[in-house]
Amino acid sequence: MLEELDALIRISEIDAKAFRADTELKEIPERMGELQGDVSKLGELLESERQELAEADRLLTAQEEEINRQSQALAKSKAKGARASNIREADAVERELEAIRRSMRDREAERETLKAAIEKRRKSFEKHEKEFGELKAFAAKEQEKADSRLAELEAERSTALAGREEFAAKISGAVARRYDLIRTRRGGSAVSEIKGGCCSGCNMAIAPQQGIRVQRAETLEQCPNCQRWLYSRQALADEASEASADH
Repeated sequence: MLEELDALIRISEIDAKAFRADTELKEIPERMGELQGDVSKLGELLESERQELAEADRLLTAQEEEINRQSQALAKSKAKGARASNIREADAVERELEAIRRSMRDREAERETLKAAIEKRRKSFEKHEKEFGELKAFAAKEQEKADSRLAELEAERSTALAGREEFAAKISGAVARRYDLIRTRRGGSAVSEIKGGCCSGCNMAIAPQQGIRVQRAETLEQCPNCQRWLYSRQALADEASEASADH
């Protein structure tokens, strides 16, 4: 039983090192995913602005074409006025000219308003375009760092897990499954040392009778509160000392 308990402790220590790497291995892709999501969102907003700006430019072009048509109509009306043969015809032409001039003034006012809006929108677009480029460059650098760190973590994890199978072979299947379940539920920790009569994992006081069993290390004992396996460092040290003396 002591051998199985010792194996549990060794595996717990190994897994604690690997858990830190596993946590970062999970966090880095999540963080990079969020950053790439920000890049995509800004890119979509920029594309929307680009389309709106293009539509405004098309509207301005249509305004210019309409003003040109009215200018041509004005010229034709003036020529017609020059050919008027009586006051009635001249008045009719003058009313027509005034209507065209009024329409042109309205179109020109709309054009100037549209020009100002386009200029404002273009400056906003250029600003966002610059921000998008900067964010893309930043994300690319962060991805390079992330890829490098992920490779380091994978190496660290492999090193940390070296020798684990040797200890795992000393643990029964039922205990191993229970260990994995507790480790998942307890943030990577499934084995706790008793310190001052308490479980160091959850700080719950351990009953004296169970504390004695933990000291004897004849059975695998679990904390009644957090379910972690319990051990006494002193008991293990004493057992190791006795084993050494026997040899």
